[in-house]
Amino acid sequence: MRVTASLLVASCLSLLSVNSVQGFGILGHTLTGQVAQQFLTPETAKQVKEILSPYYDGLLSKAAPWPDMIKRQAKYRWTSVFHYVNTPGDDPPGVCQFEYLYSGKDVVNGLFNMTSQLQQYKAVEPSTPEDISIREDALRFFVHFMGDVHQPLHISGKLRGGNGAAAKWGRAKTNLHRVWDGQLILKDIKDRFDNNPKAYLDDMIDMTRGYWQPEAANWTYCDPAKNAADNPWSEHTKAITTLCPMEWAKEMNKLDCSIVWKDYDPLRDYSADYFEDATGPAHGYLVQKLIAMSGIRMAAILNQIYDPQAPLTEHGGFVVQDQESVLFESMRFVKQG
Repeated sequence: MRVTASLLVASCLSLLSVNSVQGFGILGHTLTGQVAQQFLTPETAKQVKEILSPYYDGLLSKAAPWPDMIKRQAKYRWTSVFHYVNTPGDDPPGVCQFEYLYSGKDVVNGLFNMTSQLQQYKAVEPSTPEDISIREDALRFFVHFMGDVHQPLHISGKLRGGNGAAAKWGRAKTNLHRVWDGQLILKDIKDRFDNNPKAYLDDMIDMTRGYWQPEAANWTYCDPAKNAADNPWSEHTKAITTLCPMEWAKEMNKLDCSIVWKDYDPLRDYSADYFEDATGPAHGYLVQKLIAMSGIRMAAILNQIYDPQAPLTEHGGFVVQDQESVLFESMRFVKQG
């Protein structure tokens, strides 16, 4: 189910004028939701719309920012620790190591938790207003945490995930976390796409079908055996063969050393050569790729929960027979050659 161009442009352009720290994060999460929406099967999209309140119009992109907006409310304050994960001994760029120690209070656990809830409520439909509300919360948190786990600085505890790492952005003061939460995206949309977020999104989809192949063929592949044995959610999530947040976190952690924290300098202008490296061909248009990767993996999991009869390819992608969608079939999710 393709997001209409007018709604997409309107929602993103409104975000381009937001200057708060929270606003930068909203843009990234909105884009991951927009990517995912285009890869939902019609049946999955139907059930997602039924779960979400009418306000969201069935759109993951509208639901994705919600956990950042409510995490300081008393009711949801306990959720703030689920937006990131820190591991002992991790000190990029010199040392990047992700040896997951199950603690129950981080984004990896959050993804297992919320996916488990969605799976359980799919097996047994909620029958009370409270359970209906909990199910909607679980979907909104799931969508958001999928974005967080693909933002490398959410997988690094150094200087509070870069929030305490001062930096420059042109003449303005910023920090490394804010750079990755949105400033790179905003400038990329402005410089390469003339402030047209719809063109930015379309380019991501085209790149996935072309430039990032055959790498993209394996984005939804997952070996559930690599999930921690002491994960209490494993009994409910083991059947979801596209869910591997520990492996994804390891991938992001490696990027913290190789790119994100490399040559960190608080006096460096991160809108110059650093921006070019992170968004350009030097690293395979990395910022765009992480958004696309997050959205495609998100859709694969939701499809496996809500439309398990949809045919899986060899590597876990779904073939979507709907000409209004960007087809998984056209993505050729089976490795070529």
